[in-house]
Amino acid sequence: MTKEEFMEYLTEGICGIFSTVREDGMPEARGWQFQYAEDDRYYFATANTKEVFAQLKAHPKAAFTVMEPLGKYTLRLTGDVGFVKDEEQKKAAWERMAAPVKGKYKSWDNPVFEIIYLENVEMKFEQGYKDTEKVL
Repeated sequence: MTKEEFMEYLTEGICGIFSTVREDGMPEARGWQFQYAEDDRYYFATANTKEVFAQLKAHPKAAFTVMEPLGKYTLRLTGDVGFVKDEEQKKAAWERMAAPVKGKYKSWDNPVFEIIYLENVEMKFEQGYKDTEKVL
């Protein structure tokens, strides 16, 4: 499968499970919304007051998994976590955020609003019970 084919499934705003590493070294997963992809980075949003943000700062590796409700396919992204700090980049990213994110945080310069991304990503695709396929 190509990256372009993979991205037909990984649509902006799709919900999945975002996994991080807790302080005790154990994995933790929670529901999350994918925002968008650009320049081999995969963007998400959160608040810097949440436990997940502290986990990402302490262990900057994460995974995002999407499973079609009937199990027809599963998408997996695993990579290094980055943090958008540049004001201009944050403003531009804000423009691409989904309406629920904008509704919650109100403005790109909200002091608790953070934009994170996965980079150096390994992508995997599974269709039904077929073998896992790495995306090239």
